[in-house]
Amino acid sequence: MNTSAEEHAAPMPVRSERPPEIRGETIVRDRVVSRIAAHVARQVDGVGEVRERGRMQWSSGTVASVDRHVTAVHLDLLVRYPAPIRSVTENVRRHVADRVHELTGLTVAHVDIDVPGLVSTRSTRREEPS
Repeated sequence: MNTSAEEHAAPMPVRSERPPEIRGETIVRDRVVSRIAAHVARQVDGVGEVRERGRMQWSSGTVASVDRHVTAVHLDLLVRYPAPIRSVTENVRRHVADRVHELTGLTVAHVDIDVPGLVSTRSTRREEPS
């Protein structure tokens, strides 16, 4: 009788019996968190534009730093005039913290926001303070 080695090999288990926290580690890089934060910040009413890191026209942009299971996010965004800046930034802060946690599992320690200018709702012209 001719049998192959595959027929004698033990089947591989589909699931490990070990709990997920000791099976391995998932690392979410700073750049991934930055991209997520910029994307979800754009979903908030009153946000005109979110600066992303790496574009030459923006000085700093969206930056995140991840330390194991905790992250801190810094956003540069333009607010649509005449939206109340404080309300918009509070909504952005809450939405970004919730969605980043939901999508990555990371705890968001804080979300810092700089508003270097406004965007007119009637035009795409950017307005910055003198």
